Amino acid sequence: MHIIYAEKYVSPRERSLTPEEAEVRRIAYALKVATVGALYVASRALAPLVDAHASPGAAIVLMPVPSSINTLCANRALALELAQELRRMTDRAVFIKASVCRKDPVESSCFRRRHGKPGLTLEEHGMIRITGPMTITNTVFYFVDNVATTGTTLEACRQALGFGDGIVYANAGKAS
Repeated sequence: MHIIYAEKYVSPRERSLTPEEAEVRRIAYALKVATVGALYVASRALAPLVDAHASPGAAIVLMPVPSSINTLCANRALALELAQELRRMTDRAVFIKASVCRKDPVESSCFRRRHGKPGLTLEEHGMIRITGPMTITNTVFYFVDNVATTGTTLEACRQALGFGDGIVYANAGKAS
């Protein structure tokens, strides 16, 4: 899976953060509740990257990733803001489509890591497909989330749907 991201997500457990790294973490956390300022910053940072990654003329489908409690609210807000920015700067067709959800709520990866637990496995995410066939030629599909720590959530979404790449504001994993 390819993950498009605007910023590197550095853990304060690794070393002291620079002011810029601390700001990236602040914005990433603010995206969890979809604050207006965070949505603005993230969408302006991500839109040019998404446009550059998609083949010329391709339509873009943005698919919000469900939160640990199985709501799409925050990531749908990010997808909406990103779609508006893409439409403003390009002539691409951009759509938002809920495509996966969780069978049941799960303990958040953020909470688990803060308490010294490992992240969820692909199976523990409990992602299931909720959309019918999506066969559109010359279209790229992206799962939208605030942060990728290991990429497991995005990979669980991809496994449930069968395709799709990731778009996140900040990425803690290896570059992709």
